[in-house]
Amino acid sequence: MTQQLTKNSDVYGFGVLMIELITAKQPIEKGKYIVREVRQKIDKTKDLYDLHEIIDPNILGTTLKGLEKFVDLAMRCVKQEGATRPTMGEVVKEIENIIRIAGWNPNAASVSTSVSYEGTSNPPYIEENLIMYSRTLAR
Repeated sequence: MTQQLTKNSDVYGFGVLMIELITAKQPIEKGKYIVREVRQKIDKTKDLYDLHEIIDPNILGTTLKGLEKFVDLAMRCVKQEGATRPTMGEVVKEIENIIRIAGWNPNAASVSTSVSYEGTSNPPYIEENLIMYSRTLAR
């Protein structure tokens, strides 16, 4: 790890967030790093990649269309070598595809789509919204 913030580290961080969503666990919990836990347990030849033990029980009780693709994407985002990770534009496109597989409309209540991320190096938010968001977190 270089301890430098880059587009690749942003993708890695987003992958960690995706794994948090799947597992409902903090990145480091009880001395265990969730990315390492998923890497060690994953078996793509089995149902739900044999992650039943670490997937959030609330998710297991639902229809899981697209979950394996979501796990695949998360694991691509947390690859060790930054150059092998997808771009955020690719991540957004894949999430939109997963949403379609699940039978949802990715544009229903969304302001931005993958088109928003094409060829841009800046995030699709404005500083004022970030400040407002940080104020709500401080409460």
